[in-house]
Amino acid sequence: MAEETRLANTSITEQDPSLTKDVLYERLVHILNANKIDEVAILPFMAEPDMSTCMESDVIQHPYILQQGTKLGIPIFCWVPLLDASYAALKDVKRTETHDNNTEEWWTDPGRRQRVLESTACLMILCPDSFTAINARKRLVQQGYLDPQEECQLLDMVLTFPRNCKSSGVWHHRKWLICHMYKDYETSPLPPSFVKKHLQACHLAAQRYPKCYYAWTMRHWLVEHLGRQWWRASLEGVESVQEDQLSPLEEEYEQMKTHMDRNVSDHSTHQHLQQCLIQLSGRWIMQQLESKGQVSSSGSSANSGTILSWTRSELALRRQRRENWCQTLEARTSGRGHMSRSAILKVLVDESAEYKRASFEWVVRMWVHEMHRVKDMIQSYPGHESLWNHLRFVYYGLCWLDCETDIAEHEVSVPENDQSKAELLFTSPAVESGHVRGLSPHQSASGTDAGNEKQKELQDQYLTWVRRLDIMGHSAFTE
Repeated sequence: MAEETRLANTSITEQDPSLTKDVLYERLVHILNANKIDEVAILPFMAEPDMSTCMESDVIQHPYILQQGTKLGIPIFCWVPLLDASYAALKDVKRTETHDNNTEEWWTDPGRRQRVLESTACLMILCPDSFTAINARKRLVQQGYLDPQEECQLLDMVLTFPRNCKSSGVWHHRKWLICHMYKDYETSPLPPSFVKKHLQACHLAAQRYPKCYYAWTMRHWLVEHLGRQWWRASLEGVESVQEDQLSPLEEEYEQMKTHMDRNVSDHSTHQHLQQCLIQLSGRWIMQQLESKGQVSSSGSSANSGTILSWTRSELALRRQRRENWCQTLEARTSGRGHMSRSAILKVLVDESAEYKRASFEWVVRMWVHEMHRVKDMIQSYPGHESLWNHLRFVYYGLCWLDCETDIAEHEVSVPENDQSKAELLFTSPAVESGHVRGLSPHQSASGTDAGNEKQKELQDQYLTWVRRLDIMGHSAFTE
């Protein structure tokens, strides 16, 4: 890093007195105008011109900027001079307009418009957080002089440089472009292929730059859109739209599971996977809310705020309703045994049964599978707090599902001689404690494995949280 700083502070004229920042800027503009660049990177060295190499391959050198096909390399020496020259070129357009007392806007003049396009394209590469450049390009999009799709391609190229992935300006500009292209995005679904393309851009940015929070935020927004449109289409009965919105959601969920396997400690990955779980469960939840009159059939009030109102007081109310409902069923079926208090156990009786997608049974199996998966990961990767936090989220969701009453009338009956099982939910401290205690990895021969000690600490914290959740859930109702 110290060497890179020294190189960046070295004047380019020390290498070549004739190589001014204006010359570098003209060469960069020429490359961007003549080629469709799709990747850019910083070079830690100065590319020397070699005409023999240029004649024998597709490597084109504009001393001292290196281009190979659609790839562009800018030496670290040239970064600051190019940034200065790009800003100067953009300011010159405004200065000319002021000095000439021209009442016409700069975007109506083809010459000025082209200079703004060139200078802002350079600035987007060199300093993507330059909101002066971003706002100028937004103006060109609004006036119809710049294709939004081409602008998205420029942003994709800008994000190939890892440092640019953390730029808030790039992600805000991308979201603005999407909203500009699809002004009715809140009521009409975005094309699935379009959403997949932007989800992939977010995925690549997260891989290039760890903890890329702006990319994850954009990814959350796209997944929320898919979920919201899927709920609305399901309430309106539009089957084709339902499938178009559901498939990308399922693909994103599967991709997140793979990404989570490779990035065990990445909290952002776990939170996005949780977002996918919520959206995939949203259709069933919205149907429940519609049956209770809490949302309209058009789904106009369907939003993640409604979906995520899973408070502990409401959980206690659901548990009590489930208890009362089971007692009512037992009274109707006297002599046949006790009804299981767990709605999840009813679904898991027949593992081979096929259920309709997005039904309660389908949602339950998805959450139960996620719980088994994260517990397997906890045993394989002991001592990772992120996995235990994710397990808390999944357990809380299963607590909510375990108290469901609006399900098929065929309930699980427990024989009289095994009445104790009827009192247990799928999500109860007793059951969960038995499962979690078996997650400890095998002790090492010396018995001083630090990973095992951390695993035991996280295990105890999790079980304490489970017991507190159970106590608070019941006390919230009694109060």
